Amino acid sequence: MVDLWTVIWLSIQLFAIMDPLAAIPALLDVISPLNERDALKLINRASIAIFLLLTIFSTIGGYILFVFGISISSLRIAAGVILMATAIDTLITGHKPEKIVAGEYLIVPIATPLIVGPGTMTLLIASSRLYGILSTVMASYMAFIYTYTILRFSNKITRLAGKTFIQGLGRFMSIIIASFAVEMFIGGIKEFIATL
Repeated sequence: MVDLWTVIWLSIQLFAIMDPLAAIPALLDVISPLNERDALKLINRASIAIFLLLTIFSTIGGYILFVFGISISSLRIAAGVILMATAIDTLITGHKPEKIVAGEYLIVPIATPLIVGPGTMTLLIASSRLYGILSTVMASYMAFIYTYTILRFSNKITRLAGKTFIQGLGRFMSIIIASFAVEMFIGGIKEFIATL
């Protein structure tokens, strides 16, 4: 059974952790020298990579845990630590990595780690075990739609809101991510204690 509210809530969590708004400054560094057509082509290619990464970790995440013999409680504790580190880094800087060192291929640095980083991957793996693959896939695709919209209109968003506002929003989102991290960490600790 798929719980719609769980899917919506999980999609919001994923979107907050992917935090495409905080990635806008680094993304603009890459696409600003390009014309509109080439910039859109790059965003679309990066978005395909994001879509594939979300699909892969949503569908095979549970099997990864099984193969390596990792318990869900251990993963939730690890996810909490990783998400907290991500939140602290974004809180300090107000954005994700300031500069992308990009060679000929720009898809990987944009798609990962800027958008689908360790926190996103870990949450997808944990969610596939907690809520099921179908719910996780649905939530990840919803988060992808939100994220693609932000990336697609990143230039317009920056012109309308300004870099200062986007950095401030990035810091706010880091607080939300930190809250998710605490919940996941505490949940993992409780599950671990219950197994003793």
